[in-house]
Amino acid sequence: MNSVSLPLASWSQIPDDITWNILVLVSPHPVTIARIAAVCRTWRSIVRTSKFLRWLMEHHGVTPLMGFFTNVSSSDRFLPFDQHLGVVGVPRFTLPILYPDNRLPTLSTSHWEVLACRHGKVLLLGGASPMLLVWDPITGEQTLTRTHTELTYVHGTVVCVAHHHHGNCHSSPWVVVWIVSTGREIKVRRWSSVTQSWNISQARVWFDGLVDFRPSTLIGDVLYWHLTNNFLIAFDMAENLLHPIELPEAMASPKFRRHVHVVPLDGDVLGLAVLNTSVLEIWSRVGGISEGSSWAMNYTIPLLSIIPIQDDHIINHHRPQGRIVCVMEDRKVILIRAADGVYEVDYQRKTSTKIMGETPRGTMFAYESFYIAGVAGVDEP
Repeated sequence: MNSVSLPLASWSQIPDDITWNILVLVSPHPVTIARIAAVCRTWRSIVRTSKFLRWLMEHHGVTPLMGFFTNVSSSDRFLPFDQHLGVVGVPRFTLPILYPDNRLPTLSTSHWEVLACRHGKVLLLGGASPMLLVWDPITGEQTLTRTHTELTYVHGTVVCVAHHHHGNCHSSPWVVVWIVSTGREIKVRRWSSVTQSWNISQARVWFDGLVDFRPSTLIGDVLYWHLTNNFLIAFDMAENLLHPIELPEAMASPKFRRHVHVVPLDGDVLGLAVLNTSVLEIWSRVGGISEGSSWAMNYTIPLLSIIPIQDDHIINHHRPQGRIVCVMEDRKVILIRAADGVYEVDYQRKTSTKIMGETPRGTMFAYESFYIAGVAGVDEP
């Protein structure tokens, strides 16, 4: 088919509703949107509106992936997802240097520990006080607060609490969820961006368990953390209640500690992704967090069929060569680091795609957000 070139005036005569229906079909990647905005004033005015951004994200179902934060101080703390981020501007993802006040030391980029990335926000922990910083790399907005707890077996995350399609959450209300475990009890408090304070009431449960290093997973309105024993701790944000959940008995073995991760399944079902020697096991929790619920193995995926790992390594060491380094909740995929790079594994479709070469070891925190490169002044809702 021969291409047809129309004068710019002809494009301007297309009705707005048809133009919107055409533009919503393009990729939501920020570079693509920037190029559209450069075509003409009409298109630029369309892609600057928050209504169009929401429509675009709802149509495609996922928020663009910008890259990954890590806690490996010997390398770049932010790993861009692809070469196009040169247009977005990688410097905006450099961890902030903070000067709290004269009584507190300067917090440089190396002093921060990344705890979570979710809904366009990054939660950082730093300082001896210690301090929590909620940071939006896109807008540059920073909110600092104290934890008022010691740094022993604690963790935290950030969650947008607006009821909308997450992605363009920059002006939406959010909460920090801070979890503390002592070995005798586990308790959770929330800090609200609306009240700019910690809530008075705490969720608390007497339980012999310590929160693990693995980041939380959000499924529906429930946050899940791993404990150092063979349990999860579930925090129901709607009910403000904590629920310990025992994992399948077989996973009590030390070899599973770094290879079991909470994942969402269709219908907001609680699931597990387990690397077990040469297979990836997918489990589900029948009945959710309620008492009397039980685990069931749904299916297994032979690792050798989706990732090029060395079979002799599995046979000789009786453990997988790969490691789960990230759970991407909204996409329902996990990232597995193998010998030759990082693979995105769709555990429901049983497929994989290599997305990166060699990366620093350790957990990777996926940063997803919507940003229009080169287009300033995006209208707010």
